[in-house]
Amino acid sequence: MNYYLSILLISISIPFIFSFHKKIEFYKKFNILPKVLMFSALPFIIWDFIFTEIGIWGFNKLYTSNFHIYNLPIEEILFFFFIPFCCLFTCHVMDKYEFTFFKDINFKYINYLLIFSLFMTLIFNDFRLYTFVCFLSCILVLSIENIFIKKIDYDLFYSLFLVIFIPFFFVNGALTGLFFDKTVVWYNVEAILGFRIVTIPIEDLFYSHQLILTNLIFFKKYDC
Repeated sequence: MNYYLSILLISISIPFIFSFHKKIEFYKKFNILPKVLMFSALPFIIWDFIFTEIGIWGFNKLYTSNFHIYNLPIEEILFFFFIPFCCLFTCHVMDKYEFTFFKDINFKYINYLLIFSLFMTLIFNDFRLYTFVCFLSCILVLSIENIFIKKIDYDLFYSLFLVIFIPFFFVNGALTGLFFDKTVVWYNVEAILGFRIVTIPIEDLFYSHQLILTNLIFFKKYDC
């Protein structure tokens, strides 16, 4: 088993097993998950195809399988299903037990401040393609949800984002060479700002933000 697949299987194992726990019962949502995960994954996979093709990032063949879909190793495709599954499982548990941190905070203005900050970062920094696309897409997803959809409980969302930061750090760190000197995913330094959380480009934080938010939007849509 290769390194990338090992990371994914370790990540999903506990959420999947505990989905069947009688006090959690996330398995009851399994009927909607294929639609949720597929619709959420599609734009990110297309983005991944394009950025891999033009060399914004790439994958170390030593740590992935030889089976590819177009230019992506199968593990990278699975990433967009396994990791969001873990996030949705965590969100389900937190929602079920009303475990949140920010009950008295109005996130409408915080989201607008985040949108403004990302926009200003784009204006006042040299053009970096990953930074530009990542921040712009984050602005668009957040704006569309806040202005038109308005279904997300941001107390829950940002509590979830805080809770999963530690596993995010370990999973993304493992992919970017934090452990065992094994870099699965490399980035073109000309396409990023250069600010990192140890080995993780700061852009990945906002990439994760919109990936999770997109999955929650579709989860809310189909969870009737």
